[in-house]
Amino acid sequence: MTAIAELPGPRGLPGLGNAHQIRPDRLHVMIEQWGRRYGPVFRFSMGSRPVVGFTAPDAINAMLRERPDGYRRWHEVESVANEMGIIGPFTSEGADWRRQRRLAVTALNTNHLRSYFDVIRVATERLHARLEAKQGQEIEILEDFMAYSVDITSALAFGEDLNTLEHGDGELERHIGRVFEMLSRRILAPVPYWRYVKPPADRAAEHSLAVLREAIAGFIADARARMEARPELLEAPENFLESMLTRPEYSDADVAGNVFTMLLAGEDTTANTLAWATYILGQDPASQRRLATEADAILGPDRTPQRAEAADAMRFGEAVFRESARLKSTVPVIFLEPNTDTTVAGVELPAGTRVVALTRQAARPERVARFDPDRWLDGAENPVFLTFGAGPRFCPGRNLAFLEGKTALAMLGRNFEIEPVGPPPREHFGFTMSPAGLRVRLHPRKVPASN
Repeated sequence: MTAIAELPGPRGLPGLGNAHQIRPDRLHVMIEQWGRRYGPVFRFSMGSRPVVGFTAPDAINAMLRERPDGYRRWHEVESVANEMGIIGPFTSEGADWRRQRRLAVTALNTNHLRSYFDVIRVATERLHARLEAKQGQEIEILEDFMAYSVDITSALAFGEDLNTLEHGDGELERHIGRVFEMLSRRILAPVPYWRYVKPPADRAAEHSLAVLREAIAGFIADARARMEARPELLEAPENFLESMLTRPEYSDADVAGNVFTMLLAGEDTTANTLAWATYILGQDPASQRRLATEADAILGPDRTPQRAEAADAMRFGEAVFRESARLKSTVPVIFLEPNTDTTVAGVELPAGTRVVALTRQAARPERVARFDPDRWLDGAENPVFLTFGAGPRFCPGRNLAFLEGKTALAMLGRNFEIEPVGPPPREHFGFTMSPAGLRVRLHPRKVPASN
């Protein structure tokens, strides 16, 4: 057996460890570099806290399969999230996680999503109109995809048609982004600095947090008013929020925290993956043509998918979304700690040891580091895919993300030619990984006359 102190890793400074080498917005990049140099198991430290990194898929999968009993997220994740009021299935642990998880999984299962497809269809038509109005311009398309995801999440989960796509008000998405950044900073901080001094970024983020709380209170008040006006919703709720309000085991704090979690998590993964996919397609004309050809064949005269079956038929579109999510994972690392003393890959991990599972690095070794959607089609040997986690705590929004992704990509392939603009975007870590500076130009595509 190997003790943590015996593992290879970068040298640190007394009291600081390796914290001075890590920029929070580039956290995953630095840790991945250490993983390539010292892996598959290595160590570093954040202040006085030793951290063990894993890059091997088998070891990572073994740990993820043992959640929540064998492993939990870092204590800092739960404590910081609770302090911020973000209490839900993402941040809770143990029995509390099981209690809250059941409702999220039920609300986001495949059968429900098919019945809700009209919400996705309407949002996709609005996204098409918004992008069509920007043809020929340099645009930061991530903002458009964020509005798209927020509109779908708010409609499906809360019964609110925010329609930020047509109103052009991206303020809600910006508030969400600031809160994610603050969550990441505080989790990774060697000391709880915000309890003593709050820099401008934290003050701005706390203002965003207050704005989001007010918006969430409005969602809850609207849902209660609907249920009072329509008593039948008590027996047959139509969305996630209404379902929570019918169950006495969920307190007001539970309801608000779950709405918060759904709003934040529902926007980020899909929007970032779609932005990366758009950029990658702009650099790969052959894949862009294949996507367009598939969309032509499936959509016929329609500009956007009109039925869930049409989106489901976008097999190459799904492969593009999945491959983009693998290469540019929005969750490149997962923060874990064992609940009891254990051993992984021959390394002794005392209870509470901080562990980082480098899920993206595990999913894209050198032999499969190239963009190739065909690896996800029939007969291919699929690589490791950990973007949505694994085991009992896999992301319950995975099915929704894929349905949104396929629908949006079908619309893009059908109507536009994508041209990347400017320097390559930079990977930015703010609890999830997003593209910074990603700009594209969309050109109207000549749809074949036969359609």
